[in-house]
Amino acid sequence: MYVRELTVLPSDASCHGELKLHGLLDCLQDTAGMAVSELDGSPTQVLARGYAWVILLYEVELLHRLPALDDRFLVKTYHDMNHGYRTLRVFQVETPRGDLLAWAKTSWLLIDLAAGRPVRPAVHLPEFLTRDTAPIDPDFRAIPDFRSAAGEVRETVYPVRFHDLDANGHVNNAVYFEWVFEATPIDLMAYAPRTICASFRSSARWGDALTLRVRELEDSAERTGEIRTFVYEVVEPGRRDGKPLTAFSCTWEPYRP
Repeated sequence: MYVRELTVLPSDASCHGELKLHGLLDCLQDTAGMAVSELDGSPTQVLARGYAWVILLYEVELLHRLPALDDRFLVKTYHDMNHGYRTLRVFQVETPRGDLLAWAKTSWLLIDLAAGRPVRPAVHLPEFLTRDTAPIDPDFRAIPDFRSAAGEVRETVYPVRFHDLDANGHVNNAVYFEWVFEATPIDLMAYAPRTICASFRSSARWGDALTLRVRELEDSAERTGEIRTFVYEVVEPGRRDGKPLTAFSCTWEPYRP
């Protein structure tokens, strides 16, 4: 297991004085790249060889209050390549004394850019089999179908900005989480996300204007007390097949300092 120690910097602290969701996701993403840099598998290293990592699924659980400004914390990660074309990766965010604060699991494809198709990571990155590896459950939580939710549909348009892009020229996955966070029709000062699931189906590029749709699961607040669940989809207007680029679900609970 690869371990990295970090400190919550002022630029990553929210108005509540703790690590922002976007900052957390950036920490996870950067830690994954650092963990495989010695195995020739970081994003820049594979890009130089004509490949790119593409994310498929993301599941995040925020179990306790995230680290506060100036707090030190640990990010631990390991991967599992024994899933055909998919590589799975798990993250654990802990206090220095070992208290688990957050957990995440991701699923990735390694794409041959010239051929435009996935390749088996174990063949092209055999070093991955030698370090920081352990079995990972391949199952992810299902995201409710957007059309099955009965709540009012709210829409927000997000033009893709230059700084939303990653090294592959696509919208970085953490940006979608930020859009989902801001578009949720809830008092963001009073609620905090607890479980977020994402399915990435297609990419977006600079200049695209995307529509994020959100609706609450029917009576979710009434059925579960204070817990509220929303489903989301990001669509590209005019797309012929009408399928969303990404789909999300998020469970929110009252914020407790």
